[in-house]
Amino acid sequence: MAAKHSEADDTTIMEAPPPADGDADISFAEREEEDETLDHSDLFAAVEESVISCRPLVNFFYHPTDNDDTTTKLTTRQRRDVICNIVKSPKFNKTRARRLFSGLTPLLRKVVDEESYCPDEDDNGEIIVDAHAASTLSVMYLRICAFLVDAYLDGLLKRQRKGTNNNNKRVEVIDEVFEVAEMLHDILFPLQNCGKEGMATQSAIFAMCENWWHGNFDDKELFVTQLIPLLLVKSLEDTAQKNDVKRLYSIRDAIDLLDFECESITTLKNHLLRTVANPLFLQSTEGKKFITHLFHVDASLVGELHKAIKVQLFEAKRSILNAYGEIYYNAWKQSADKKEEEEEEEGQGEIQASIEENALQDMMYYQIHAANPKIASSIRIVLDKFYVNKKSPDVESMLHRCYGPLLWRSLAATNARVRLQAAAVLTDTFPLRDPDAGQEWTEACVQKSVEALISLMSDEVAAVRVAGSNATAKILSQFWVAIPANDIRKLLNRKFPTFSITFSSPIPQDIIAKHASDLTSSAVRATAIKTVTTLLEEDKTHAVLRSLLPSLGNLIHDKAEKVRLAVVEMLLFVKKLRGMKYYHIVDPQNLLCRLADEGRGRNNPTGPVAIGLSELLSNSFFPVGKKKTMSDIINRTLRLLTDNPDAAVTFYRNSGTQLGVNSISKLIAALMRCLCMLIVQDKKMNCEDISNLSIVMADDEIDSAKVPPNTALMATIAESISILWGSIEADLKHEQNESAADILMEVFSGNVLTEVYSHFESKTVDGLEDAKMAECSRACVAILNCAGKMKETEIEGLRAHVIGELAKTTDMPPEKRTRVNFSPNMALLCEWGMTEDVAQCLSNSVLNYFSPDNLDGKPKTSKKRKQRGKKTAAKDELPQLDIETSLGILGNILKGSYPASLSARDSIIKSEAAFTAISTALQSARTAAETIIKSQLADESEVSIAKIRHIGNAIECYGRLLVHREAMRGEVPMRLSQEAKELLSWVTDNIIPSMMKSVEAEEENSLSKLDISAISGIGSPMACDDPPRRKSNRRSARESGVSFLSSDQATLNTLQEPSKHISSISAVSIASASSVLSTFAEWLSICGAESFLLIHISKWCEVLGATDNIKTRESLLGSLFHVALRSLKDDRDATVFEELLLHLKDVDPSTKEKEIIIESLSIITSLRDEQIATQALATIIYVTRSIIVQAVGNGNAAFLDMVGPGMKEVLLGILNNKRSSLLLAKCLLNEPKVSSIRESLVKEIRANSPMSDALEAIVRELSGENVVTDGETEEETGAEEEPSIILERSEAAETSELLSQPEAVALES
Repeated sequence: MAAKHSEADDTTIMEAPPPADGDADISFAEREEEDETLDHSDLFAAVEESVISCRPLVNFFYHPTDNDDTTTKLTTRQRRDVICNIVKSPKFNKTRARRLFSGLTPLLRKVVDEESYCPDEDDNGEIIVDAHAASTLSVMYLRICAFLVDAYLDGLLKRQRKGTNNNNKRVEVIDEVFEVAEMLHDILFPLQNCGKEGMATQSAIFAMCENWWHGNFDDKELFVTQLIPLLLVKSLEDTAQKNDVKRLYSIRDAIDLLDFECESITTLKNHLLRTVANPLFLQSTEGKKFITHLFHVDASLVGELHKAIKVQLFEAKRSILNAYGEIYYNAWKQSADKKEEEEEEEGQGEIQASIEENALQDMMYYQIHAANPKIASSIRIVLDKFYVNKKSPDVESMLHRCYGPLLWRSLAATNARVRLQAAAVLTDTFPLRDPDAGQEWTEACVQKSVEALISLMSDEVAAVRVAGSNATAKILSQFWVAIPANDIRKLLNRKFPTFSITFSSPIPQDIIAKHASDLTSSAVRATAIKTVTTLLEEDKTHAVLRSLLPSLGNLIHDKAEKVRLAVVEMLLFVKKLRGMKYYHIVDPQNLLCRLADEGRGRNNPTGPVAIGLSELLSNSFFPVGKKKTMSDIINRTLRLLTDNPDAAVTFYRNSGTQLGVNSISKLIAALMRCLCMLIVQDKKMNCEDISNLSIVMADDEIDSAKVPPNTALMATIAESISILWGSIEADLKHEQNESAADILMEVFSGNVLTEVYSHFESKTVDGLEDAKMAECSRACVAILNCAGKMKETEIEGLRAHVIGELAKTTDMPPEKRTRVNFSPNMALLCEWGMTEDVAQCLSNSVLNYFSPDNLDGKPKTSKKRKQRGKKTAAKDELPQLDIETSLGILGNILKGSYPASLSARDSIIKSEAAFTAISTALQSARTAAETIIKSQLADESEVSIAKIRHIGNAIECYGRLLVHREAMRGEVPMRLSQEAKELLSWVTDNIIPSMMKSVEAEEENSLSKLDISAISGIGSPMACDDPPRRKSNRRSARESGVSFLSSDQATLNTLQEPSKHISSISAVSIASASSVLSTFAEWLSICGAESFLLIHISKWCEVLGATDNIKTRESLLGSLFHVALRSLKDDRDATVFEELLLHLKDVDPSTKEKEIIIESLSIITSLRDEQIATQALATIIYVTRSIIVQAVGNGNAAFLDMVGPGMKEVLLGILNNKRSSLLLAKCLLNEPKVSSIRESLVKEIRANSPMSDALEAIVRELSGENVVTDGETEEETGAEEEPSIILERSEAAETSELLSQPEAVALES
């Protein structure tokens, strides 16, 4: 078939298919039936013309003459193929070959000898590219020679294989061809520097040499000496591709010819070693096979390859580690197979021995003895393929040979980390035996392993006991049938010491139960449960473990979450087993108690434990199946809500992870029917109308309700409905869940929600006791949350009812008004698009209260206003509220107490008009404060304590509003806005100086006799977050749930003389400063320290040292400590803490101030991150040193008296606590060895601290180094400081100490 010209390019022709065997010598032009053809005579003519110049042959290949008719039909590539096909043709016999290549040889030798192929360079050393230069013609001539040799070899090989079936027989090549090929091979390296044309020629010679090698031609060894290094370098370049690796792999056998004992091979060897770290080799199959082959090249190369791999292990990814594992395994396996197949082959046994001794055994040694556990883990991944194939006799025998001398000794090593890592090896290699040694030897090895496991599980280090339990579980689960019964009994029932605070005498006790009751380590307890779970995977263990499991059930209430989680996971696994019931291990009552407790305190109600328990109990409280009716679900729901409402709330909070959207919708509908039934019963008892609620239930459901009405139960049901609806709110918007949304609308639409809300709302004003009123308020919040998830038009009458209730607040007595929470009402209105109306209502109330005419805090009501107050509020018009209610609503919305308030807060901030109205109104509190402070009659005017409290709360609301607006912008990192900076500057420039001036007159001012500390945080709608609690105590010292930074709620709303009006600049200043401090302490926890903020707060610390007024100090000290702790905890910044301590020097703290100091220090030292505690203690030491240096003249005073009364309380608070004194002693190890401060603090530790064994050991170490020469200061000694220590968690302190013993070695690089 004729090839046609391309329409786009007349010089381009489609490449023709390769010729058939019978007409291989027919040119392309002949197949095109052209008059003029190319044949061997044309080629000979071109070669013979090229005796002096390369141009004739180059032109023949690349630049044909005009009278050549094939010019317009063939591309350069096609013309080259036609010429090469002439050489490949069977008609191209030896005579023609000799004529051709003998004609090429003279000029080729001349080009090589004269190096005329090297291009010219300019003055800068750059290659001059000239297509007509002699060097370019010479390079192209070399390329043509390579093409012709390669074509001749192809034809010769094809003819040779036709005549014989022996492909391993060497193929003879005539001398003329060999001579040309040899000269081309010898110039491979020089062509590296010949530019683009030189690289193309080099590639052609590459192909020729590879063809010579793969074709098994005579003297093929001579054509790889330069080929190997060049291909190797090319495959290691950054631009290398997988094809380069494949080409190198294809000539891998040529590497066996190299002499690796010769010094000249060093460079090549280094390049070969680089392949083990090259990702291209490790990510390709051929690359991994090539590296595997290198292990078999020479025994001396094995060790160097292993060292090159070993240095890559620390930072290698898992995929790379798996590649190394495959390389090691295949290298060893192939050497072992070759040894068996070719016993007489020299060197194979030596290579296998070298791989085992120099590579594998070294790797195994470091898996056990590596000081860095990450290295041990990486090595374990590399050796995993051996462990997986350990059932193979060859592999098992090798593991025994290599690990035998290491493992048993390591299991009894002094260093705990060695024992720990040896336990993992014992698990992977069990049973470590010689498969050819017989049954008795196997039994002895099993017995030895069992004894080692028993020793590991009774180890004094918790981490080793954990490793022992893991090893026992894995071995028993895999070899339960193979291990003798006596050995199993030894592992599960043996005498062990009881691990508590001290080791007692041995007591017969089950090993798993023993570990499950380990008092020293939660990790051991958790591992004991996981061990049982692992053993349960083997069916044959159930009979043994069934009686053991109930003894582990009490761990469901363990204080450590990981232990509780392990128990829950075990119960979930047992739930899937036949013949075993999870409620036989932990009874349902304990499960419900645990589920309820997961929703309290610091536990996470949506954490893994709560989710696991919810999954465990899901079938009990929401059964599925055709036989289960909605009546069954309602009965079970009522029983759960009645028996354990807290557990029910947590269960429903996590039901979204177990149930689908439709199921949850049905559950919500069922709960709503339950709620309506209870309300109907309550209404029936009071003879009220039930027609509006009966529409959601059938008559038989109303009559069948047997649960008596209970306010707490109904509140819990309402809260559960809100939680469930919130979990699927986003899913209900999808089209596929339209049916689920219809289920909810069927129950909740109409006036049902209005009736339910009215029922609970009416009870809040009926004078119920506080407990029932709180339950009704909780139900109201939940109902309004549900209403916010629906459209206003879908609920009849609720909007008018909510606005009407707000209008009634003005007629409520103040004590009743403070007990009712109106923020959900406002949040609902925001959900329904009334955000600006809500903002205007709240801002008007605040502006009216802080107006200049209302300085005394008494609302100025006019006759006109009273008349307007009698009128009924318009449907869409919100009434004006009192200041107490307005600030309470704002505070709860900004705090985000519940989801609806979060949404309302976002709506206010996103609305420019709403934000401006509220922020402007709140800033009027600043104006009111300035008016009081700047008034010339400030000391004589009367300002109520309520007024001051409202000023503080309004300023705090303003600050929090600014913080939330910055958070809404989503900028990272968050920065203080200009308004926030102005607020800080206002306190620093106006409030603090006013407070300082008022201190001078405090002795004569009657205010100093009053307890104005109650102003700090009075009625604050935003209580600060609970401080970090001790690990051993879920609650802090104050069980009220209020941070120690705020005064106790019982005293917040009263003063010693609540009816007396006071006049004071200090009162306003304290309220303003405390509010700003509370706000920006939260900023520190969210956004981190900012220099502008820390500079201002540090200045505020000056008030502590400048005033003797105890009440003033008490009011600010807690807030300042709060800021200092936030800065320390979240940003590792001790600036504020240091300033605070420095200004406490001359403060004689009151009883309350001492409590604040002690509780603050206890929070610092109880943090889980001990590095923060260490930084705080280092700051205390620094401040102590600074004070002592200033008090150097008072040398006769006691050390604690020299630091001042305030710092004395700080040091005593540290010294009197067991944990903090231990941390202080550890910090002193960083102090200069020759230090008077160090010596003095060590003496105080001995005198005041509760001594433990660990503290005693550190004190002895410190005492032996504390020698100070008389008259010599710390600076003069110039003692070298010890390196910093890293403090681990107290639970792992003993383990860390033992793991740092010198037997653990670092992996050499």
